Amino acid sequence: MYSSGNPTNIANPVKDASVQIDIKTVSGRLTLYQTTLCEKIPWDKFNDDIDLDPQSFWDTYNENDIQLICCQADASILWLVPSVVQTRFIQSLDWDTDMDIIFTWVLTRDRPKGKEVVKYERTIDPVDLPMRSDVQKVLNGSMNSFRIYNVYPRYFRVTGSGDVRPLELEEISVNADLIINRANYEWWSFNDVNSSGVTGCGGLTGPMAIIISEEVPPQGIIGDTLSKFSIWGLYITFVLAVGRFIRLQCSDLRMRIPYENLPSCDRLIAICEDIYAARAEGELGVEEVLYWTLVKIYRSPHMLLEYTKID
Repeated sequence: MYSSGNPTNIANPVKDASVQIDIKTVSGRLTLYQTTLCEKIPWDKFNDDIDLDPQSFWDTYNENDIQLICCQADASILWLVPSVVQTRFIQSLDWDTDMDIIFTWVLTRDRPKGKEVVKYERTIDPVDLPMRSDVQKVLNGSMNSFRIYNVYPRYFRVTGSGDVRPLELEEISVNADLIINRANYEWWSFNDVNSSGVTGCGGLTGPMAIIISEEVPPQGIIGDTLSKFSIWGLYITFVLAVGRFIRLQCSDLRMRIPYENLPSCDRLIAICEDIYAARAEGELGVEEVLYWTLVKIYRSPHMLLEYTKID
């Protein structure tokens, strides 16, 4: 069934990407940085003098599935939080509660159906967070930036079933400065402090990642099953469910031989009709004798063969 469904996988590149950074305290959650201005650059579009894989991570993958995601450093939304809300939020940083910073990649692909949008969300480890006093100074205008370490891994793998996972070989994390720009309007910027070590984004210092999007089966009942539920879904659907149904239909065939595979059942049918007639006439004694006669015939294979011979 699988081979007849054209099992050749096809490329499934990332069509859209966005980044968001939130800060969370007991007072709630604020979005500091968000951008949807991310460029998707295929692996084969790079010049030969640009080496994005100096440690040969991607040698085992198809180059058509590898992309470089380059995002703008400046946020695509303005910082429009009212001053009274900022003041309350700054006060919450003085309380003895946790402060979390959450980084999120949102990636969009064409397949699998129902899982076109995948998300990688990471809560920064407390040891990598900036000091609360630095965050307060940035929010109240005393400073312009604070630094976060190990924000997200540089290399990702998006599976065929729609999961986003850091590359298993080696996790290279990104350090970044979050900067607030104050002019006629206010907005946040993301400055990758290690961006000079990654060429190919044309000088952009915003969030960047190298992503491999695994190939998926083409559309169709088998392809959709594999895309949504992987090979285990195909196994459970066809081997367990369908196989079990067929097995139930074919099991205990030997028990059906006395009822479905006898040469001639005219005499047995005549006994059954006599039982029905005796019951209808109220001859219950005759009915009982005929019933036990029929039971005795079925209990004895020899008698069953004698009664079902072809005349």
